[in-house]
Amino acid sequence: MSEQDDANKRKKTAFRYSVSADIDLLKEVVMVAPYDAPYGQTSARWEEICDHMRQLHGDSLTTASCRKRFDDLLSAFKKSTLKALRASGTEEEYVERDQLMQDISDMMDVALLRKKAAKQVQERRESDGHLIREAALMSMKRKAAQNDFDHTQAESPPAKLMDNQKSSRQATVRESTSFVASFTLMMEESNRIKAEEIAMKREEIALEQRKLELEQARYALDKAEREARFAIEKAERETQVEFLRSTIEMMKAMRN
Repeated sequence: MSEQDDANKRKKTAFRYSVSADIDLLKEVVMVAPYDAPYGQTSARWEEICDHMRQLHGDSLTTASCRKRFDDLLSAFKKSTLKALRASGTEEEYVERDQLMQDISDMMDVALLRKKAAKQVQERRESDGHLIREAALMSMKRKAAQNDFDHTQAESPPAKLMDNQKSSRQATVRESTSFVASFTLMMEESNRIKAEEIAMKREEIALEQRKLELEQARYALDKAEREARFAIEKAERETQVEFLRSTIEMMKAMRN
């Protein structure tokens, strides 16, 4: 078989997504979370998703097609054009797909905020480290200067000794003031980082709580719909049975 025949065969067997397949794909995305993968592991997570999708929908699926379909769904969701995507399905499936996309969008927002916060924390830690090194260097310089002064003091006449002592005290005050200012700035930055970490954690918890509330509301809605449908079906069956019973009674009366 020629390469062209192979290409035509692959093209003919390309997987066509239905809303049901979209739902399976989105559920895998929720479970595997490729958007929150550590550096260098995103491709591996998409391969894992594709492996699970092949088990459900056959070998015609590829990692690239799964990823592209998700990107298309996400883009359509952000543009509020999700229903415009060509795919067969029931109204209930469309609703479930919309809800899954909302959940994933929320989780992606949380992951992005968490990554930004981690980056900011790392940058500020590096900045704090720089301040600490500068403070330590200043302290070392001050000690070295003091040692030089002590050595010079032993060799200086009394008048010059008093001038040297005065200059040394002034230099020490300036260096101490600079050291205190640097240390204060470092502590302020550290406290600000902690406050931002706490705020990020609170926001993450709030989003998770919102997700839980949405899941509970969706479960309650599904339960109410099932109960309503069961009641309607039961009433229809009872009506049919009553109709058959009345028909039989009427036929018996006509025979008599």
